Amino acid sequence: MRPRDILNLRKKIYLMIVAISFVTLAMVAFLDKYLPRSLFNIISLGSGTVFAVGILLVYIGIKCPKCNKILGLKFVFAEETLTHCPRCGINFDEDSL
Repeated sequence: MRPRDILNLRKKIYLMIVAISFVTLAMVAFLDKYLPRSLFNIISLGSGTVFAVGILLVYIGIKCPKCNKILGLKFVFAEETLTHCPRCGINFDEDSL
């Protein structure tokens, strides 16, 4: 398995967490009038917390498989240009693990 495959899997999982919690927040915002206040508070606080944790995971959860340096948004938004780890120099496209 290439290191890029490992990093892409992590990225997909973390972005899926963010997307699902964001959709839940949007749905709760539109259903505000129809939900009881206690249920609205529980769902909005829960999905807001999961959204914040998901964003935090995107920032600090994507790490180099070899040296554990945080790649974060460098990998998420510059995937095609980031071919080597800035710290250890491992090539993400070679089968080096």
